[in-house]
Amino acid sequence: MYISKLSVRNFRNFKNVTIAFQKGVNTIIGENGSGKSNILYALRLLIDESLPRGVRFYESDFNRLLLNLSSQGWKGHWIIIQIEFSELDVSEEAQSIAMHKTGEMDEFDNTKGTYSLIYRPREIKRREIYEYSLEEDKTIEGLQEILDSLTLNDYEFTFRGRGNTDFSIDENYSNYIGDFEEISFPNPDDQRDDIYGTRLQGFSIPNELSCTFIKALRDVEADLRSYRDNPLLNLLRGKEKSISVAKKDSIEQKVEDLNEEISELDEVKDVSNGISKSIRQAVGETYAPNIEIKSEVPSEIEKLLQSLKLWVGDPDEIGHKGRIWELSLGGANLIYLSLKLLEYEKVKAQNKIANFILIEEPEAHIHTHIQKTLFQKLHSHNTQIIITTHSTHISSVSKISTVNVLSRSNKEALVFSPSNGLEDHEIRAIERYLDAVRTNLLFAKGVLLVEGDAEQILIPDLVKKSFGISLDEIGISLINIGSTGFQNIAVLFHDDRIKKKCGIITDLDTSILELPEDLKDDTIEERGCRNSQESGIKRKILLDDFCKDNIWIMPFYGKYTFEVEFLKSNNSFEVKKTISNSFKVKKTIENIEKLLDDRNVSISGKEILRLAEKFGKGWFAIMLTDSITHLTSIPKYIIGAIAYACPHVNSQTLRIIVKHRITLFSIRSYEGDKRDYENLLKQFDKLENDQGAIDFFIKEFPKDDVTTFINLLNKYNA
Repeated sequence: MYISKLSVRNFRNFKNVTIAFQKGVNTIIGENGSGKSNILYALRLLIDESLPRGVRFYESDFNRLLLNLSSQGWKGHWIIIQIEFSELDVSEEAQSIAMHKTGEMDEFDNTKGTYSLIYRPREIKRREIYEYSLEEDKTIEGLQEILDSLTLNDYEFTFRGRGNTDFSIDENYSNYIGDFEEISFPNPDDQRDDIYGTRLQGFSIPNELSCTFIKALRDVEADLRSYRDNPLLNLLRGKEKSISVAKKDSIEQKVEDLNEEISELDEVKDVSNGISKSIRQAVGETYAPNIEIKSEVPSEIEKLLQSLKLWVGDPDEIGHKGRIWELSLGGANLIYLSLKLLEYEKVKAQNKIANFILIEEPEAHIHTHIQKTLFQKLHSHNTQIIITTHSTHISSVSKISTVNVLSRSNKEALVFSPSNGLEDHEIRAIERYLDAVRTNLLFAKGVLLVEGDAEQILIPDLVKKSFGISLDEIGISLINIGSTGFQNIAVLFHDDRIKKKCGIITDLDTSILELPEDLKDDTIEERGCRNSQESGIKRKILLDDFCKDNIWIMPFYGKYTFEVEFLKSNNSFEVKKTISNSFKVKKTIENIEKLLDDRNVSISGKEILRLAEKFGKGWFAIMLTDSITHLTSIPKYIIGAIAYACPHVNSQTLRIIVKHRITLFSIRSYEGDKRDYENLLKQFDKLENDQGAIDFFIKEFPKDDVTTFINLLNKYNA
């Protein structure tokens, strides 16, 4: 028995989502604020017996998007959290939640079951809303008047099993909870147990499950000192019952003797007598209490076991052990996590129908190698583990088929399943490919795929120097696919999987040489150019077909190779500056510069490719970064890919970019540019409206790279 699905409606930052889980270890990844903790809390509300059943919800627990979807806000809406279990066994407890088959009340699917938390208006209020929906002259204003009277005191919790409806689907919500715009609501007398589920009689599902929650390990010292939350004490509780009577009596007698011996010390008696004398002098013999100091080391074996403490030492300090707080935070967190796992194994997972471990962000303060090793060793027989993380090291060793990606959106979170609809061989290829660096694409707001080291090195630097803001700052991951085909990774971005924009940056590899009509007349060099050009044509045909009808991916092509495109974008100055820093012979430098300045691409293109080959493409790109400034031009096809990948960039961010651009021009502008940048900055700063400031920049700099970026951004967002 395991959790195969979690559906959440209107709870916190989840408007209507469904998350699929697999047996074994599951990973939920996402940026900060995407709702990872809310997912674990939603699960715990249904399966963790340590949470009180009398939990309360507040207005803030309703999804904030409700305020925009209708004039009524949250009032009248339901919070629904539903878990679907699969592979139920035949036990009475498991079968108590076995699901009705859709449309057939008297038949069951005894392999699946559901358990739901429903937070809804009480029946008297639901009836009032329903009866109003039957009136012929009903209006939104009339409904609003009824809803305005609702308070949280008019809401109730109900826990139900066997429901078979996914309320994250809008149609189901409108049919069975209510359509607030059409003012159509169901009759509360129509119980529809197959839809909402039945009240469970005689069973408390959380009591039948084993659920261990391990909170985010940021500083666990307090818990390790706590009486209630210390997992060491939970492991020791009850152990006194297994100690033989003879040993127990012997230990307790020794402690009593020790207490007596300590109490009889002359130093202790002197203090005791001094206190008694001082009190008698203060209040007199008649009213003075009798005073004695006694040692109270607990003699009961149960309390003695509770006094046991962990002494630990770092592995590099052999022979030394100290208290837990003397360890590094990472060491303490690792011990705490280990104790919680042992507590689960030894204490909690006993005679339960299903076992679950929920772990929140285990990576805090823990070394990357330990993170990966820990995750790989978490797999446990007959136990489902759900981990939330924003560690690329943990996500890189997670199976894509067991990963769910949370992404922030406007007042709600979205859930993506990267493996949904993929074939097994496609999933295996992606899992082999996604290392800790490339896994960044799962966390990003947008993705750029490139095929070489030069693009990977230069593009981020070009953006930072020109825009004054990095790709990371706007949530873009740039991934070098190397020899892996674009399609193998871009397949992740799809309506069925990750709904984020992915721009593919590649080359057509058009020949820089004019080729003979008859390929038989090719020289060796021309044959190489022809082969590259033909490969580029085939690549474009395949990519265009692959991206067709997919709104989440788009290819962007440079006519020639990246190095040639960089040179042709009026960047010969940067290349020549790099060369002057790399060669010592003046004549050699002059010859190279002359070739680079040639307008004929067969000459200048050939030279820059020669230089890239000489130094190595990656190293040559690193050399070029030292010469790049805000005056360096970004090839237009690359600007297009960046604009496509970041539809989330808002006007506030764009204002920061254009302000940075004008400021840099005021320090250093293009040769021959005589504009008064100090005055332009003053005019710009007077514009309070962000869009007005952006329009001002576009008007003043119509051909600038940033203007091109903004125009393309508007084009792709239209």
